[in-house]
Amino acid sequence: MTRVSQAQMEQLLDLLSENGVMIQGKVMYTNTNRHNFWKKVAQQLNDIEGGAFKNAYKWCKMWADWKNKTKTKADILLKKKKNEFMPQPIALTNLELRLLQIISYPMGDSLQPHFEMMHKVELPDNTKNEIPIEFLVENSNELQLNNRKAVSNEEDKNVLKYFATCKRDLADSEEIIDEESELLNDLSDTGRQRKMEEKEVMTSTTSFEDFKSRITLALEKERLQQKNEELRLRAIELKLKEEELRLKELEMNKVNYLTNLEEEKLKCFRDISASLKELLELTRNGSLRLSNGM
Repeated sequence: MTRVSQAQMEQLLDLLSENGVMIQGKVMYTNTNRHNFWKKVAQQLNDIEGGAFKNAYKWCKMWADWKNKTKTKADILLKKKKNEFMPQPIALTNLELRLLQIISYPMGDSLQPHFEMMHKVELPDNTKNEIPIEFLVENSNELQLNNRKAVSNEEDKNVLKYFATCKRDLADSEEIIDEESELLNDLSDTGRQRKMEEKEVMTSTTSFEDFKSRITLALEKERLQQKNEELRLRAIELKLKEEELRLKELEMNKVNYLTNLEEEKLKCFRDISASLKELLELTRNGSLRLSNGM
């Protein structure tokens, strides 16, 4: 549904009539900006059933158009009230009167609730006011001249008021254009901010991937270092075993050498013993020979 309901218009006036929102007929965006304010208003108005559904920009434009039309209608009403030659009645609704009060429109006592402009012509009571016919005939030309002057002056005033109304409408149109341009700037700033946030998310994602890659490389490097350390310790262990085997070999060689030396010594002792036995036998035989010879 595209038509704005009366409940939505009343809710819009309730939101704008809060303390500090409107100052001298203009919305003051205190502690917020234009886009966030109308975004919040649009959310509350769109929640009303049976009404229109608009975004923040369209609700802001709807408010500016409604305010401009109501002010123009009030200007026409005041002009018709002051001009007795415009008998066509015109009325303001309660919502329009409330809107004029919110924007501090100079209503005075002529634009109160349930007020309707109507031109009334009262006929003179002949029974109470008897005016001689001769007096009316003599002063008819003078009355016509005065009426023409009054009509001319009233037309001049109406023209001036019309130009003043056009000037006010032009100012309101410029205000609408300014509000729309500011809202578009806020929307562009929001889009730019959203792009910056997306870029930051992408950058953070890329940074996370880089961080993950660096962590993986660091873990792989540490694993290789641990493997190299294990291989180095294994090489030292094998070298120690080699040294141990070499020492055992030296010890075995020493034992073998000593064994061989002992064997050589034993052999020498045996040879000496045999030589001594042979010498002893020779000596004994020689002694026997000497004794026999004597």
